[in-house]
Amino acid sequence: MVEQGKEQETKDFHPAPVWLDASYLEPLLRDLKKDPGLRITGLEIKPATAKGDNYASVMTRVKVLFLRSSSKTPEIEFYIVKTTYENDPFASGIFSKYQVSTTEMLMYEKVLPQLNALIEETRQPEKLFATTLHVDYEHEAIIFEDLAVSKHVLADRLIGFDLKHTRLGLRKLAKMHAAAAVLNERKPGILTKFDRGIFNRHTKGFAPFFENMCDVAADFAATCPELGDHYALKLREVRKRVMEYSTRVYDPQPGEFNTLVHGDYWVNNVMMRYGERKEPLDMILIDFQFCSWSSPAVDLHYYFNTSVQSAIRFERQEELIQYYHTVLVETLEDLKFVGYTPTLRQLVLQLEKGRFFAVTVSLVCQAILTNDQTEDADFNALMKDDERGRNFRKVLYANKRLQENLKHMLPRFDRSGLLDVID
Repeated sequence: MVEQGKEQETKDFHPAPVWLDASYLEPLLRDLKKDPGLRITGLEIKPATAKGDNYASVMTRVKVLFLRSSSKTPEIEFYIVKTTYENDPFASGIFSKYQVSTTEMLMYEKVLPQLNALIEETRQPEKLFATTLHVDYEHEAIIFEDLAVSKHVLADRLIGFDLKHTRLGLRKLAKMHAAAAVLNERKPGILTKFDRGIFNRHTKGFAPFFENMCDVAADFAATCPELGDHYALKLREVRKRVMEYSTRVYDPQPGEFNTLVHGDYWVNNVMMRYGERKEPLDMILIDFQFCSWSSPAVDLHYYFNTSVQSAIRFERQEELIQYYHTVLVETLEDLKFVGYTPTLRQLVLQLEKGRFFAVTVSLVCQAILTNDQTEDADFNALMKDDERGRNFRKVLYANKRLQENLKHMLPRFDRSGLLDVID
């Protein structure tokens, strides 16, 4: 008999899928181990993330005890199962418009293995992504290696990345961007079909959240002595165009460098491995629900405005863009890319063209991703315009780190004309 335990749902975690049990996993494990006589003898299932860590999916950690047909000694393996909000019609209805499950299943099954293989062709090969074990289109689920086994952990999203973390994240991102450009060149159109990023031309399902957050930002500015009505009025105008202006950044532009962007590149979507002195040794990219064929400006503005410590964000961004560009070009050269490779100046101008996205990320995404009040931190609270949702959005803007960043960044955005609504 299989000993099975499912951790009881609490207010801090999302429940595991009801179908995830020994009868589901045993045939998969038999195929994986090429042993039709393999038996699961024990199973432990528990949440892999808490509320506030992930708003777009349910992550479940699975510990499997099994016996091979030729052995009497039990073995143990660990997996991560990623699923959708199948028990939440409101959330699943919105996410289905963005095709998040289809996008990520295709990424893990078809795209990431090819990108990993391309990186192996370079002078400095390294692993970028977790190994995919199984993709289940019926249940919209992905099973991949549990990176905790190799001592990969989440960094502290409330602290943010220091310089070493930031450079490591940019190196990995540049290699992903380069490999994707090469893959699409070698197999034309294989990646350009990904067009359902957080902002896209098919749906504006997230509009209530982004627009309402602009209102909350305006309310904060109005009551902040360092900002005041000047910024409050401008942010209320930005609210009217935040969706369109952000979508333009996502639109791939002819004559510029386009690639497959991660689309949600921040602290909690990478797993870190540390040395004895807590120095970062490695990073694995995870969570590919919002990948799209777009400008690298999407990932770079998102990363700098959600994940790096303020001093680095304000004072060292230019040198870090240069570092990203160096790795990008070296990887493209290693893979004999013959398409358009931007010079550093051309990349900087492309990023400047997409800089409005830094406004969006600073006002909205930064607020949720650095939030330290997790009691109501779920997708419904972000999206719904009810009392709970309105209160949660106000709580987001009570974050002192967010407030200090905006006191610094809003004047910069204003002086660059990024808060002026033109059309």
